[in-house]
Amino acid sequence: MHVSHNKDAMNPTHLRTLLTVHKHLNYTRAAEELYLSQPAVSRQIQQLEKAVGVALFEQIGKSLSLTDAGRALVPEAERLLAMHAHVAERIGAFQRGVAGRLRIGAGTTPGCYLLPPILGRFTRDNPEVELQYTVEASGQIEHKILRNELDVGFVGAPPTDREIVTEEIARDRIVCFARNDHPLASRSRISIKSLANETWILREKESATRQLFSNWYETAGGSFGHTIELRSLEGVRELVASGVGISCVSIRAIETDLNTNRVSTLRLTGLNLSRPILMIRHIDKPLTPLLATFLDRVRTETSTDVFSTR
Repeated sequence: MHVSHNKDAMNPTHLRTLLTVHKHLNYTRAAEELYLSQPAVSRQIQQLEKAVGVALFEQIGKSLSLTDAGRALVPEAERLLAMHAHVAERIGAFQRGVAGRLRIGAGTTPGCYLLPPILGRFTRDNPEVELQYTVEASGQIEHKILRNELDVGFVGAPPTDREIVTEEIARDRIVCFARNDHPLASRSRISIKSLANETWILREKESATRQLFSNWYETAGGSFGHTIELRSLEGVRELVASGVGISCVSIRAIETDLNTNRVSTLRLTGLNLSRPILMIRHIDKPLTPLLATFLDRVRTETSTDVFSTR
């Protein structure tokens, strides 16, 4: 069957009317189902016939039946309407913010201890979301936001670039810690000078935790003697728990170790380091429905400030 290039040839409204008339083989009953007048239904069929260039129905006395062309068009109309419904549903999912791709990056502390449960619940509630997730030092997350490699980031240090907008979503506390039987662990007060000969297990220089602690420690007159630098927070925890040295981390990172008495926090004189956990985006990043939905979810789930400063 030759189909005209008329833009109304495959009008979904006309195709639905075709299928309804085919179902009843009666214009009046079709009109009742479609909540239209009988003349309106007849007019739509005439417009469809004009668009495709052939008759689709034939009236013999009081009997209405499909022509050969009509019978050929019915399965195609069903397929096209099903495809149209599928496309509408897919687009609707994007419009509702429940489908699409999310590129999320986080510094080590929020990435390992704040975001995972939130992401788990979000993806279970929104199975059509494609999640891309990376955990790196906060400085690397900032660079990726600037290069549009991430849609949103979560860091423990304020970004330095003015093109990045920030929003505080939680608080964190930095502590020093050592193996539970370390000589310093039992002391009620530890001076900065008494740490001069200690081995420090530190994260890489781009780590927000290291930067914050180093600034405080050096301003207080401390200096790092022997250091071991690792990119892995888990590696830092394990070396300290094994007695190799001491370190500084978010208290959230060693919560399990504290509860099992593997390590103890060290009571450094003057140490009271609290910091914000920041949600960051590029100032020019469009706020899609999906991104807006996710950001609102994060705000809701962090509103109780899960990073306590106990």
